[in-house]
Amino acid sequence: MKVGFVGLGLMGEPMARRLLSAGHEVRVTSRRRDSAAALEAGGAEWAATPRDCAVGRDLVMVMLPDVATVELAVLGPEGVLAGGPAIVADMSTTAPELSERIAARAAAAGLSALDAPVSGGPAGAEGGTLSIMVGGDPGTFAASVPVLRVLGTPRLLGPAGSGQRTKLVNQLLVAATVSGVAEAWSLATSLGLDLAAVHDVISGGIAGGPLLDFMWPRLMRGDVAPGFKIDQMIKDLRLALTEAEEGGLDLATARGAHQRFQDLSTTGHGELGTQAIVRHGSLHPNTSDRSARQ
Repeated sequence: MKVGFVGLGLMGEPMARRLLSAGHEVRVTSRRRDSAAALEAGGAEWAATPRDCAVGRDLVMVMLPDVATVELAVLGPEGVLAGGPAIVADMSTTAPELSERIAARAAAAGLSALDAPVSGGPAGAEGGTLSIMVGGDPGTFAASVPVLRVLGTPRLLGPAGSGQRTKLVNQLLVAATVSGVAEAWSLATSLGLDLAAVHDVISGGIAGGPLLDFMWPRLMRGDVAPGFKIDQMIKDLRLALTEAEEGGLDLATARGAHQRFQDLSTTGHGELGTQAIVRHGSLHPNTSDRSARQ
């Protein structure tokens, strides 16, 4: 299939690479051409704009960092829809309302659109094991499945916007778990426990899970490199909180996590991985006081 890919960051580059390796004709574009160097060496075609990336494509995938960037890249004068691809699949995490507008604009132009955000991080993008949450028309989804399956497991969840709404539910759970692991780490540190032994024990019980196994070893070695950036989580939680407020819900856990991440971003930590939440002042264990009491 002739595929376009817009956005070659932590997630986009390995996703585009998998599509190329699977034998699809891939055309790519990004803010920086150097991010496409390895893909071009492997046979991908470069396009100067999202519009150029989309011309003559069966499917164009978009993986960009925020709502405004997606809106411009898809709906702008040099955007994807101006290039007339058969299908555009926005795999970013954006506002459900934007997904609905993209779908409406695509339909008015005789094109099709899906919102198809993903979960699984860079490792899932590399390994083709992403969970892909899709909103849109069943026929459009069916036509896209052969390509989506190269990247992971796609599931149609309802009409336009449904994929994004499901991703916001996912991100609320991720943020809550990241916060919980960070607090558990801080408590274990404060108690003077053997941190490796604690992880071994709790990972085998009901508290175990992928995020615990991702975060705990990194915290032990002080690794705060991003698998998912703090600033991205702030954006996702803001979207989730907006949806919740419209439904009359008070998501206290989401609000607390959002505030901690926002505090860290304000002090220059927004580009770090979300595990850096342990650097928040509220999570600094006071081991000296405990030692004095023992």
